[in-house]
Amino acid sequence: MHLAIEQALQERRFFKLICGASYRNTEFVATLAQIFAEAGAQVIDVGARPELVEAARTGIAAAKVPVAGLPLIMVSVGINQDLHFLRVEKDFNRCDDRGLCVNACPHEVFVGGEIRLENCLGCDHCVIACPSKALSLVARDPLGEVQSLLKQCLAAGASALEVHTGDGSLPELKSLLAQLAPLRDQIELLAFSLGAHGQSPAEIAQLAHTIRALAGPDILIQADGKPISGRKGEKSTLPCLELAETLFAQGLDCFVQVSGGTNDLTGPLARRRQSGIHGVGMGSFARKFIDLSPSEPLSEALLQEKIAKARILVESVAMSPLRV
Repeated sequence: MHLAIEQALQERRFFKLICGASYRNTEFVATLAQIFAEAGAQVIDVGARPELVEAARTGIAAAKVPVAGLPLIMVSVGINQDLHFLRVEKDFNRCDDRGLCVNACPHEVFVGGEIRLENCLGCDHCVIACPSKALSLVARDPLGEVQSLLKQCLAAGASALEVHTGDGSLPELKSLLAQLAPLRDQIELLAFSLGAHGQSPAEIAQLAHTIRALAGPDILIQADGKPISGRKGEKSTLPCLELAETLFAQGLDCFVQVSGGTNDLTGPLARRRQSGIHGVGMGSFARKFIDLSPSEPLSEALLQEKIAKARILVESVAMSPLRV
């Protein structure tokens, strides 16, 4: 594991920006990477495409980073139709052209009668808003040969990997780990995302122990509450903290980072609950918090304003307590 990453996890101040496993807007990925790199994030998480890795690398290169060599660029892969890899599909025959999807979407997917699929994160805001049931979330861009894809990402500058475990299918997971084995020495941080697919907390804890046995102790487990929600308040972030607490109670002895419903209250609530988490990943809420849209021109003054907002989120995580 990368030394500076391990130190951040041990000190319970690890922060990961999640651009979205299905997100494809390279220009905005570069902007987000620059903002959060300068704000002190340890990892920038992007979809497993070399052009997205290159975009993140461009953004990081433009930032004044607090720690040399950070943030790492992480790519996400998934098994068994993990919901992080879904994007919207529209049935134009059913569409009633009321435009409710435009108002519901926070990511500028529906623009001028077109679907900007590169901006889609796979949240369900538009699907819920559509009265004619013209929208659905479907799996896009199947991964195919994972090993080949990851080689391209590593060559482009990625050095961290997250495996989204879906409903926890062990045969698929073992197959993926076998493909990763030849690349393991190039991966400075290996993470596994668990939860949010209908399993009970006990089943998720058992899966975490199985992964720990298969992949070794030098890993990071992501306890995923409610993915791609981006909501405010303690109620949003509580599920991921409860899941992390279950993992600790079941004796899991590796680093645990939370995500899914995380926000600016995750760190303070973790402190009060003595949850013992080692870090936080934020995606949709982080975008909302800095209040920057993909199409918004970014002057130097505005850039500094967004970096200052991002720094508030990064520093909020450092308030997470030591576990007692």
